[in-house]
Amino acid sequence: KKIGTFMLALITQKMFFKISGTILFAYFIGAIPFSSIISSKYGKNLFNQGSKKAGAANVLRTSGVKPAIFAFTADFTKGSVTILVARFLGFDNIFVLMIASSTILGHWKSIFIRMRGGDGFATLGGITLVMYSLPGVIAVVCAFLINYFSKFFKYPSTLCIPAGYFILVLYTKNMNSQIIGMGILYSLVFLKSNSTVFKQKFKNIV
Repeated sequence: KKIGTFMLALITQKMFFKISGTILFAYFIGAIPFSSIISSKYGKNLFNQGSKKAGAANVLRTSGVKPAIFAFTADFTKGSVTILVARFLGFDNIFVLMIASSTILGHWKSIFIRMRGGDGFATLGGITLVMYSLPGVIAVVCAFLINYFSKFFKYPSTLCIPAGYFILVLYTKNMNSQIIGMGILYSLVFLKSNSTVFKQKFKNIV
């Protein structure tokens, strides 16, 4: 009985370090400030221009299409890589969502650029693609197209994020724990990207 208890404790301890290590790994991958690095190569400081955020959208505004494509691809890859690693290590459901959230957190609050970052659109897209395969592709493409064609509106993210999540809900056809968790993650990215808008609206009300 004592041996069995010891083995269980050992396995639990190994699982804890495996999970915590992967979550930490996901944070550092998410925290790599590709957009900031790429824009600096073009002599731009994202935190002084445009939306003042380190994301592909701001790279597009300040540096042009080519560097924005590089930035988008790099940020998208961050999300894909962390979920691929999670799958390789055998994680699923809640643990994958924790790893996905850690990746987004790294993008938001990068330790490499004084806890600053971007909104996480591209990184969330990479996460969605790996987690949902074909439906993920459809969700990402539709969100991208909606974001592009709604650029004439003031806040295009108001449309593209809910649309991407709606496609995932249609695919799963039932609100399981994973899709609910993704809904929370999508909501957080939505709130983060529109935080300035909400603050302005709140000030106007007050």
